Amino acid sequence: MPAFPIRSQPRLPLESSGVSLLIVIVILGSALLIISAGALLVGLSERESGFVAGLGGEARALADGCMDEAYLRMERDASWGLTSVVLFTAPNGSCSIEVSDLGGNTRRIDIVATRDAYTSHIRSTYVIGGGISEWEERTD
Repeated sequence: MPAFPIRSQPRLPLESSGVSLLIVIVILGSALLIISAGALLVGLSERESGFVAGLGGEARALADGCMDEAYLRMERDASWGLTSVVLFTAPNGSCSIEVSDLGGNTRRIDIVATRDAYTSHIRSTYVIGGGISEWEERTD
């Protein structure tokens, strides 16, 4: 008989290795769930940003269209719009046109277009028979 008895290592019961595996699966599942939820929230945020940009673009397009309409009407009648603010309603919004006489055939045109809660303000100086001399988008 040897001087030192040989002892075998105690074996872990099968249940404890199953519990370890279950804990690892729960942790990985939780991490994947958190990552998925984050990606979903980022996607929703991007979608809303695109929607808002679309409405702002529609307001600007409406303002451009109203400005073109004002140019056309002033070419037909030089006194058009000088007496009061002109309101236009379109299917996707509305705009107001204010025309000021700067002397001679020169007019300053202010357009404020509204699409839902979004507005676009454009100011232009127009010479009847001569075309556009100034154009600016305003933030006021």
